[in-house]
Amino acid sequence: MARKTRNVKRSPTPLTEITRIDEANVGRLGLISIQERVPDTFSSWTVEFQVDGRPATLTCDAMPKYGGVPHGLDGDIATAIMDLYVESGCPDDGLLHTTAYQILKRAGLDDSGRYYTNLKQTLYRLRTATYSASEAWRDHRRGNWTTVTFNYLQGLEFTSGDEDLNLSRSSALRIRLAEPIVRSVRSQYTKPLDIEFLTSLDRPLTRALYRLLDARRYSPEDPRTPRMTYSVNLIDWAAACKIIDQRSNKIRSTLQGAHDELIERQYLESVEYDGRGKKQVITYRFVEVGGRKAELDLQSSPVMAELVGHKVSISVARRLMEEFGEDHIRERLQKFRRLLDSGYRVRNRSALLVDVIRDQEDKYPEPSSTAVSAPGRAPASAPQPARMPTLEEAMHEPETLEAQVEKAMKTIQFLLRDRLSVSEYGLLRMGLIVGQPDPDRTMRAALQAKRDGTLDAFTDDLLSVLATVNQDVLSASPAV
Repeated sequence: MARKTRNVKRSPTPLTEITRIDEANVGRLGLISIQERVPDTFSSWTVEFQVDGRPATLTCDAMPKYGGVPHGLDGDIATAIMDLYVESGCPDDGLLHTTAYQILKRAGLDDSGRYYTNLKQTLYRLRTATYSASEAWRDHRRGNWTTVTFNYLQGLEFTSGDEDLNLSRSSALRIRLAEPIVRSVRSQYTKPLDIEFLTSLDRPLTRALYRLLDARRYSPEDPRTPRMTYSVNLIDWAAACKIIDQRSNKIRSTLQGAHDELIERQYLESVEYDGRGKKQVITYRFVEVGGRKAELDLQSSPVMAELVGHKVSISVARRLMEEFGEDHIRERLQKFRRLLDSGYRVRNRSALLVDVIRDQEDKYPEPSSTAVSAPGRAPASAPQPARMPTLEEAMHEPETLEAQVEKAMKTIQFLLRDRLSVSEYGLLRMGLIVGQPDPDRTMRAALQAKRDGTLDAFTDDLLSVLATVNQDVLSASPAV
């Protein structure tokens, strides 16, 4: 499954500004081989290691008919599913309602036919491969090491988009994550994950190595503060990466491209080898992100300093500077100040400022000056300040039909959860595409029903509309 061309190459985000997370056991154990391709016959592996001075074992048993053990881009898909699950509020049943399109987009993958075909294979691998971690899975609540056996995906349902039963853009999915993973996430046994940096990396192998390496930087007992160096025996590291050919020269050549990219992108400062043969030790030295660099950014750019002064994070401010330039942002800062001076009602100043900077549709017209009354006439009514958009109104993705449908589906699936079946979500998506019902109005109605506590009644009304859509589709189908 080839990767789409990347448009933006990002540098790592300072730790204090990372908002995304990964489950710490999954990241540290490296459940998915970093290799981009493996033979179908590579259907199992076993890794033995030490945990707190005691022997521990991790095994994977997969099915050759689905392409062997999980590998390569499977890690991107697994990370996207985890991120969507966390974003949905980490429900205790581990259920995620999403679409094939949302998974591909969250993983940073292209939206084309073969990607959906390969996504299906990935989901089957994650559903059928069985992992067993013997005395190697951290129980964060009890503070000890346990033994667990699980499939990464405990449940998988989806609607098909064609006669070949493949996934497509219109496919709705109902995914249940493994219980041990859900338990860990809900007990907050997690580590920070810089998803923006991760998805900007070019090669699947680099992204996979980054996920594993970044997880190993943190202490298993308390995954909060990363270390600045990490050393490991080369053969042990190959086993952790699930590299098939464990000859020392082959390991080094397999990792070389990923090392080069991570050094170029300022995540790694250096990679050092010490010793020979099987006794070689590899040492990773990490670049310190933020700190002095952030201070220099603020000192050298008054515009940057003003953005940060308005509670815009440094990483977001840097991206705005890169995308729009200092002159554009200086102009929009002046417009932002005029809006505030005119009495514009604001709930979140930093969110409004970012939206004003990004606005390409003139959503924020210049405040009009106060009208001067003619002699003998009553004063003209003062202009009413513009209304601060709500959170759902402030979502500023380009309002194409595709964007409207995806935004509506994401919101409705989050709110309704199991009130609709997988097939009903698929029918809903079909209806939104043809405007029956309207995506924007339906999303707003769902949000209002949530506020009013009437989601059940909203669901009944929505199902009635979908029944009509289904009848229209059937009547429009040619007779067999």
